[in-house]
Amino acid sequence: MTVAATITTRIVVLFLIGAAGQVGGSLLLGRTDAFRNIGWSIICLSVYMVSFWALATVIREGGPLSLIMPALATIVPIVTILVAVFVMGEAASWQRLGLLLFACLVIGYAGTV
Repeated sequence: MTVAATITTRIVVLFLIGAAGQVGGSLLLGRTDAFRNIGWSIICLSVYMVSFWALATVIREGGPLSLIMPALATIVPIVTILVAVFVMGEAASWQRLGLLLFACLVIGYAGTV
């Protein structure tokens, strides 16, 4: 059985939920005030919990771990960086953005070799 044969629509949707949860949880960390703000902490941890559930379900249902983890290691940092800079207004030079994005893409590519 090939890797492509094991990837179903359900696995793709769960993977996207997991990746979105990782990004969302990361973006919520600042609001938790180092987990001193109980309300935001509960929300943040709940988002991470849903993400971990989705990713665990992907693996349980036969999603190829050797493809899932590099893809996650590529998508989550890229989206988080872009949201932090372009939505939340964090400062970053184009060189820094380029290097970070390139590093993420190299990690993702390495998972396919």
